[in-house]
Amino acid sequence: MANQTLAEQGLTRAERQALANKRTAVTVFQVSWIMVFVCLVVVNLQVRSNYPTWPPEGVTALDRVLPTLATVGLLVSAFLASRGLTALRADRRGTFMSNWRGAILLGVGFIAIMAFEWVTVEFSGQYSNVFRVMTAYHAIHALVIGYLMVNALNKARAGAYTAVDNWDVEGAAKLWYFVVVAWILFYVVLYVI
Repeated sequence: MANQTLAEQGLTRAERQALANKRTAVTVFQVSWIMVFVCLVVVNLQVRSNYPTWPPEGVTALDRVLPTLATVGLLVSAFLASRGLTALRADRRGTFMSNWRGAILLGVGFIAIMAFEWVTVEFSGQYSNVFRVMTAYHAIHALVIGYLMVNALNKARAGAYTAVDNWDVEGAAKLWYFVVVAWILFYVVLYVI
């Protein structure tokens, strides 16, 4: 009951159970897939252990400026998605639309910067291959979940959601948070350590 909004308390028992099941399914998805991201981090660290230095001698280290800007944009996009969901639940549609649109635009900017990084990283064997696998894997998730966010925005324009009936938005927001957490794991391994 603590996670329910006041409006959700007016749902029937079956409707509350269905919503709880959806929320549980998203949580299970997030936990199971974050383990895959953790495995990719472990692979990265294992590959590194085969070299006396990382990046290997003769390979230029990745520049941090654009990825750091992209990461900040991604964090802001998660904040905007959260604000948008909160606004929708309070039946403030205009605020929802502007925040949600901002979250999507920042997500597009993130994907564009990371695509640029992916294309421009020099070919250097395992260093560039591990980088490309990790960023491509993340990009696939970001693109799919970004599509869900765009789809929710289009439905919202058509008036499909209420303060209570907004699962598409809630689900997309929670999955977008997953994208952010997964990227933070990758960012630390690819650019910080």
